[in-house]
Amino acid sequence: MSELEGIFLEKFFLEPGSEGTIGSVSVDDDVLIEIFGAADLDDLQQRFVGTLLKISRLKALLAGEFPPLPGRTPDYLRILMFVCWMQTSKVREEDDTDFREMLGRHTGVNFLGALMRGLNPMWEHLQTYLAKEHGIDLDLPAPQPFRQIGRTLRIAFPTLRDRLAFRRLRQTLGPGRLLDPLEVSRGVRNSRDLVTETMPSFAYNFELFDGAWKRGGREFTETTFWKAWYSIVATHASLEELEIVRGDFGDHEIFRVSPSGDRRPIGDPEGAAKFVPDPIAKAIRNGIVLMEDLGFGRSRATSSMESNLILMHRSRLGECDEGVVVSHDNVNAYWVLANFRNSAESDAPTKSARREIGWRNGIKVGGAAYLGISPFTPILALPDNVTATVSMAGEALAMNALPNGVAFPPGIYAGTATAQANGQYQSILLVPRAAELPVNRRLSFDRFRDIGEDEFHYDTLPSTDTVLDVWPGPRVPACEAMTAIAEALYARTGRGLAFVEALGIIRQGLSETTSGPKEWDILRAFADAGWFDLTLVRNFPAQKLLQRPITVRAGNEVILIDGPTPLAVIEHVESAAKAAGATVELHNGVSEWSLPRMVVRVGDRNVQRDFVERFGYPEDARTRKAQAKQGEQHDAHGYHVVARFDAQRGFFVSRFDDQMPEGLYRLERNEGKRPYLYRSVVGGKPAENFASPSIAILSHHARMSRRLFRYDGSLLVGSASRVVLPSSWAQWASDRTVCNAGLVMRGGTWIYAYPLGSGEVSILSGLIAIERSGTGGTPWIDRFTASASNRGKAIHDGRSGKIRRAGSALEKRN
Repeated sequence: MSELEGIFLEKFFLEPGSEGTIGSVSVDDDVLIEIFGAADLDDLQQRFVGTLLKISRLKALLAGEFPPLPGRTPDYLRILMFVCWMQTSKVREEDDTDFREMLGRHTGVNFLGALMRGLNPMWEHLQTYLAKEHGIDLDLPAPQPFRQIGRTLRIAFPTLRDRLAFRRLRQTLGPGRLLDPLEVSRGVRNSRDLVTETMPSFAYNFELFDGAWKRGGREFTETTFWKAWYSIVATHASLEELEIVRGDFGDHEIFRVSPSGDRRPIGDPEGAAKFVPDPIAKAIRNGIVLMEDLGFGRSRATSSMESNLILMHRSRLGECDEGVVVSHDNVNAYWVLANFRNSAESDAPTKSARREIGWRNGIKVGGAAYLGISPFTPILALPDNVTATVSMAGEALAMNALPNGVAFPPGIYAGTATAQANGQYQSILLVPRAAELPVNRRLSFDRFRDIGEDEFHYDTLPSTDTVLDVWPGPRVPACEAMTAIAEALYARTGRGLAFVEALGIIRQGLSETTSGPKEWDILRAFADAGWFDLTLVRNFPAQKLLQRPITVRAGNEVILIDGPTPLAVIEHVESAAKAAGATVELHNGVSEWSLPRMVVRVGDRNVQRDFVERFGYPEDARTRKAQAKQGEQHDAHGYHVVARFDAQRGFFVSRFDDQMPEGLYRLERNEGKRPYLYRSVVGGKPAENFASPSIAILSHHARMSRRLFRYDGSLLVGSASRVVLPSSWAQWASDRTVCNAGLVMRGGTWIYAYPLGSGEVSILSGLIAIERSGTGGTPWIDRFTASASNRGKAIHDGRSGKIRRAGSALEKRN
């Protein structure tokens, strides 16, 4: 079996066969474009026909002169997939009604009047092979009334006959019911002559759709039936949707989305008013649009449900009562996306707003407990005009009033809180910290599923020596908000967490501060401290957080604790160290918006071994040395431009233009369900492609010969727009300096800074461009003091006028 035949077998038979009986074959244009790596439909057609014409006996095989031999693996899937595809593809024309004429038009071979006796034996051989080798049931339709081609006509979906049935169904349903799965299901079942006995594939795909929507959720939208129905409904412009997508760096983009899934960028919501349903158009004119949170940073306008997420004109935001708006993001100069404590009033029809007494929201810790650190404590929801008392340990709490209930005042709570209202009692257990997560319950990074945001720099080290050169600058304890955010994120990320949810937690944690940094920068501080991996999902343009493992790195006198260190882990370290006779040191970070590092001081090798065994976590296994690498240089077939990086603003700005002059671009896969591609175009150099936006920005600035970072002798900060070190390198630097990166205030602005010594800067300078200012150091002496082999040696630096000593080695155990 050829590679292409194997791909066809896997994609169109083994995958759907794992879910049950196969009763239809849908060979989608977008799937084939991906398989063949084609640029568009015309390119796909040429490539597919080319593979078909390589079959030397094509006409004889179709005529049935060489039937498949029993017991042999299928070698004819190209033929079967092609004859199914030509019936369902967008390249099929409305007047293409003759099977043999269609085949001849594609291949250039005259098939008029030709025998097609070979198709049925191929299907029957495939049916036997799937049942015997894979236990898959291929339910073949009867060939009548066309004995030679009838089976092939009936098994493909959606053909012209199916599309005609969809159009009749569209005429039957009113405009307001076309996208309601219940109405579509009723329309098909209640129609006498919509589906006939000659349409088994239509009936089969309908049953799959019908079962999916009845199970609830949005699974039905992924069925072949619904996608085909969508493509017919797409001709009605008034059924488009308004969608807001959060960009890579906190920016927002606005799109019109057709029922077929095509997205068109617009500058503001008013640009969608003529194309969306009337209730949403009216909401846009009123400046208040309810949004459904789709996850992964996407939200969609809705008129059929309540929502705490509302797209508002900035002028309407000022009309809201104080305390109602939890947070809001700027979409553009005139519109904001606001999170409300409860649904704001809107002219759009919504479901009943009747509320029951009960605890809402909160961050779960373990089985039944909730995090008791404000502002992450649960809220007691109350119906209108109902009051409640909340007590803990027999003492009433002075709760803060909210429009839809009451909230705990700032503080840390432990124990059972009991609410009494209208004769009802509602209790909830609060704990003061997140619980330590067992190793087997943590979702680990998987290279087959995840792409690290560091891309090819993931888990690499700028140097593999183990030098400890403690940063001598001023340290600051983490603020209460940072500690609360750390506990909340740790509690929620055990099985992974979408970026948009993580940023929402950080925004909530910042709600009680008046001048905190941006949430994106705080998330970066956690990644650089080794708490989380920032990852990209391989099969979808989305991002998520994964907890990094807790590990130890042991030397002669100290042990470094790597990975997330919430309060429960700190307590675990302290208990193990005390039992082993070791001492724990907590080294604060560069500012109140950075995280502390843990160091365990041990007296001898026996104490060290005892602590490691008691603590129970493995040693750090990272050994791969970082290298300056380039992006891939393929031509990005099958992708189209959706945004261009604006270096001044630091955001990707919507752009839909096939031309790519010099710049950094975000490209989207034509079929829209793969990660974005980032393409750096620089004059005189080959274009390079990246999967990670941060690595793409870093590399693009470097390709433009721009200074990336500047170093003042104590802190390393970015010079070019949006540049950051790969998190793996920031973690390496923290291991050497025992100080985590974070946000520092300079000139009234929060700046992301890495606390480094000259030795670390010298090593990093071999990988990235760093401009030194005011250090007066000598580069070769920097390298001397950074070397582990020179541990304890001192040298006079004439340029700086200082005696400089090489850092003490943190040697690995033998």
